[in-house]
Amino acid sequence: MTNLMRSGILLAAFALSASAADIAGTWKAWFVGPIGERPKMVSEMTFDLAVAGAKLTGMAHMSVWPGDAPITEGKIDGDRISFTVVGKRPWTSSGPDGKASGYPKLDFTGKLDGADLKLTLTWGSVMIYGSDKTPVHTLEMQGKKISDSK
Repeated sequence: MTNLMRSGILLAAFALSASAADIAGTWKAWFVGPIGERPKMVSEMTFDLAVAGAKLTGMAHMSVWPGDAPITEGKIDGDRISFTVVGKRPWTSSGPDGKASGYPKLDFTGKLDGADLKLTLTWGSVMIYGSDKTPVHTLEMQGKKISDSK
């Protein structure tokens, strides 16, 4: 193996580990896309993210509704992340299929792109029904780190 190949492998390994370390800290994320498709109860969220190996933990601060909640099922794979948050404030709704209520489940997937965090939020709520009649809505978010972890 040549020195150039070794250097390339080391650089690639460093880049992957640096991405995971770069995600730790406090991030502010806001919804992007047409205003009419954004949630009415929350316009931005703040995430306090902690990293332990390939595991992502922390807290999500999501306005009065759906409220503050711990991050669960958090994973890091290179520059990609995923995690789930279950809001602490329930919702209720009625529609053509009857009444529904529950706690909002928010599934996030994302990618660290330089200083930006690009997130996709799959929001299990009453907004739009999926093919299995499960309420689902997918929203795009953009985030910036506002402080490093303590």
